[in-house]
Amino acid sequence: MNRRQYLIRTGAGVATATALAGCLSDLTGSDSNVTVTDRTGDRALARAVGALNEAALTLVVTDDVDEPSDLEFDPAEPTTRIEDGRAHLETAATELDDDREADVDVLRTYADVLERLVAVTDTVADETLADDAEDAFEAVDGDGDLEDASTTVTERTAALERAQSRHDGAREDVDDFDDRFEELVRIDRTRLEDAVAELGDVLSPLVALGDALETLLDGYESLENGQELLEEEKYDAARDEFDAAESSFEAATATLDAIEDPPSDLVDTIQATRCRSTHLATAASAFDDAAAAGADGDTLSVSESRQEANRALEDARNCSQ
Repeated sequence: MNRRQYLIRTGAGVATATALAGCLSDLTGSDSNVTVTDRTGDRALARAVGALNEAALTLVVTDDVDEPSDLEFDPAEPTTRIEDGRAHLETAATELDDDREADVDVLRTYADVLERLVAVTDTVADETLADDAEDAFEAVDGDGDLEDASTTVTERTAALERAQSRHDGAREDVDDFDDRFEELVRIDRTRLEDAVAELGDVLSPLVALGDALETLLDGYESLENGQELLEEEKYDAARDEFDAAESSFEAATATLDAIEDPPSDLVDTIQATRCRSTHLATAASAFDDAAAAGADGDTLSVSESRQEANRALEDARNCSQ
């Protein structure tokens, strides 16, 4: 199941059918139940509400499609609606009396929330994280370029961290909304809070997986460095690298073990990552034993430990089979 299918079926996202369709279904344009007067400022304020609610509505996915996988999230439409809403708010701010400034500020915050959530949803709907994981797997399996994989995963992790920051900011703003928000926008803020929480539930495992992959690759780099030093019989330096590698692999495993209820289309990727981090930690420990034995001049133990390490490396390579 791809990411978009998961979002559609669980109702996760900014204004999904399960979270906000009920409270947004009547909010389109002039039918937004906002009282419109002849005054320019009031009209602009009402139009701003309509545009912002339409931005939320563009994120509602219904069940009247045969193939959910055909649906794609396009941030362009909600972004345009938000920009329209902001333009109307500028007119309202100019035309309304000072005692209405608080209303304009509430709607500006609403626009900020929607803008952040559109960006987060766009990140969550990106189905290429699994491809990045495959690049990482090829690198640690000896079939890919470690440097390229590390660059790709680092960029992905940075994008997910930005999404997490945006989500946190949106959640804080929504938590601060009061009764005046509901009076202006006609949306039950509790439902909006639930929708934001559901989106966070989808984002969180993606962030964790990205972190784990980045840590896995860091550990593998240390493991390779340690092997080179072991070949050069620089045992103390090799042990430092192997210790660092083992710590990284264990940290990656711990991060993955903490993931709860991941999207179904990422379960296999998470399991394959955990499988590799576990076996690679075993390999790093065995290589460390080999380096310690080498420092003591115990050539037999060096050979035995290296054989154990190589078996663990082979087990890691077989994780996707």
